[in-house]
Amino acid sequence: MSLLNTTSGVSGQNKPAILCLHGSGTNSTIFNVQSIRIQRALASHFSFVFIDGPYETGPGPGVVPFFEGCGPYFRWISFTGQLDMPERTRELLSKTVEQQRKKDGLGFVGVMGFSQGGRAAAGMLLEQQLKRGTGRKEGLRFGIFLNSMVPPMAYGLTEQELAEQIDCPSLHVIGVDDPWREGGQRLGLEHFDQGQSVIMEFNVGHRLPVLEEDTAMIVTEILRMYQETSVSQATVI
Repeated sequence: MSLLNTTSGVSGQNKPAILCLHGSGTNSTIFNVQSIRIQRALASHFSFVFIDGPYETGPGPGVVPFFEGCGPYFRWISFTGQLDMPERTRELLSKTVEQQRKKDGLGFVGVMGFSQGGRAAAGMLLEQQLKRGTGRKEGLRFGIFLNSMVPPMAYGLTEQELAEQIDCPSLHVIGVDDPWREGGQRLGLEHFDQGQSVIMEFNVGHRLPVLEEDTAMIVTEILRMYQETSVSQATVI
């Protein structure tokens, strides 16, 4: 099975790439389908790279019957309730980032996670922040969190490090009827810098909105984050 599954609505190379992490009990193909409206709207700006989590599991909530027969299904943790990022997950993410950097010389500009995948995405941003410290901001510039959960899933961090707020721009898309709505709100309010995080709520459950105007709001915010971070990155000496 290939690590990388790159999708793009427009031909051409070297568009900035967004890493896409699916929810628990789904897979890269399912997340590809779930996020297709966002992808189509941003196809001229980004390529989207989907990977499967390293642990096989049963279908997650709401996956069947619509995605029945679309397995195998995967998750990012080795056992239910695990808080830390498993070493296998971290190795997979690190390998994917390095492959993308070798492929286009840029790496990923952003990460987009759904549900449990949002925990892994937040952990990537937090680890990057702790590793770089102050100074030049390289690597991932922004995060997109779709019906995500808490806490960030990071590898080998102390409680004090896990409590540090993530300072990069972030968008948190939350369903008003999502059973895990509180987790998505807490991720955006408690774990990200309030000066740089945007929370959007839509009248849906644990899924993405389908109305064109709702997708347009999400897409506009993603473009804003990218454009603003591109300007700030260009001005760093």
